[in-house]
Amino acid sequence: MNASAGLALLLARHWPEPNSTAAGRRTLDLIGALETAGYRVEIASPAETSPFQANTGHVQHSIAVNDSRFDDWIKPLNPALVIYDRFVMEEQFGWRVHQQCPTALTLLDTSDFHSLREARQQALTSGEPLNLFNATAERELAAMARCDLTLMISQVEIDLLQNQFHVPAEQLLYLPFLVDQLPDLNALPGFDDRQNLMMIGGFKHAPNRDAVAWFRTQIWPLVRARLPGVECHVYGAYADHAMQQQHQPKAGFYLRGRVEDALATMQQYRLNLAPLRFGAGQKGKILDGWLTGTPTVTTPIGAESMAAADAWVYPLSDDPQQLADTIVRLYTDPVAWQQTQRSGLDALKSGFWHQDYVPGFVRRLNQVALNLADHRNRQIWGRILRRTEHRAEEFMSRWIEAKNRTP
Repeated sequence: MNASAGLALLLARHWPEPNSTAAGRRTLDLIGALETAGYRVEIASPAETSPFQANTGHVQHSIAVNDSRFDDWIKPLNPALVIYDRFVMEEQFGWRVHQQCPTALTLLDTSDFHSLREARQQALTSGEPLNLFNATAERELAAMARCDLTLMISQVEIDLLQNQFHVPAEQLLYLPFLVDQLPDLNALPGFDDRQNLMMIGGFKHAPNRDAVAWFRTQIWPLVRARLPGVECHVYGAYADHAMQQQHQPKAGFYLRGRVEDALATMQQYRLNLAPLRFGAGQKGKILDGWLTGTPTVTTPIGAESMAAADAWVYPLSDDPQQLADTIVRLYTDPVAWQQTQRSGLDALKSGFWHQDYVPGFVRRLNQVALNLADHRNRQIWGRILRRTEHRAEEFMSRWIEAKNRTP
């Protein structure tokens, strides 16, 4: 497509905060890819504005859930493409978009497969087997079926959707984090110029909260005993009282709060840690490590969808002693440190290069947009769900709106 592609309206769950969350970075990647496809992008969200949201330069609209004024607003706007930022936005606004703009191409951006993340969390905390077929999966898959395309950031999750849930391949579209400039490792601080360990991640995200608590109690004592002069600094936005309890200066473990420039901060540290025990999607904190030439120690969950298991130089593990051994070795061995640093650069080249993925994304949007009626005719379950489930969501939304207006 070219400049005549029309308006792409992003219905965002939150205003993008790329310095606070990987999802915020993902949103900016997606906006850039849409603009490459020739779309003019505008953003609408029911969320409160934040002083930390990105100034993207795009037109922004405040909208409300359960409010019929959305219908009167979006119909004359007449977007050619509507993007739902996660399945809850499709549940809230999808039926309205379908009624007011029936010819708009609809794209669900999952950010990650939420039900997989929740299932892993439940299995970890309960000790029960992993249950992929949970209530969140039903909602998420229904939203996928109602949309023309579903954008996934993880090839692992695409395989899961096809093999376990039998989602047709033509409904799925892969777009990883995007990189259009590789770091010059020679221009970055070297092994001897860096010290201490760091972690980063927003604390509204359950996997990050768990990772900090688990690392501090189970792994950090093992590391600290062998590296007594080394500190661990944890950065992240939205640390509540419970997270502040992890701040233990006497043990060399510090919560530093929000960081203005994650990349500039990270390149001062010798190691970046991502000890995730559950989660899904790609991990922005690991990408940041690679972009700053900072070797990253992670778990199998952290490594998933980022690079193959044999690309990490060290053995991937979620065993505390093995993780501690890896951290100590990379912290003290400059040769192993440099090997791990170079493996991160190789991963950027092979899995995230902008020109390897954006052209295919654009072509697929073009194909579906130009043949939308045929594409929808083949998605019979989406048509059924729009006729049934969307009606239930519509009636619930209208009931809530009427209730809110009652004195």
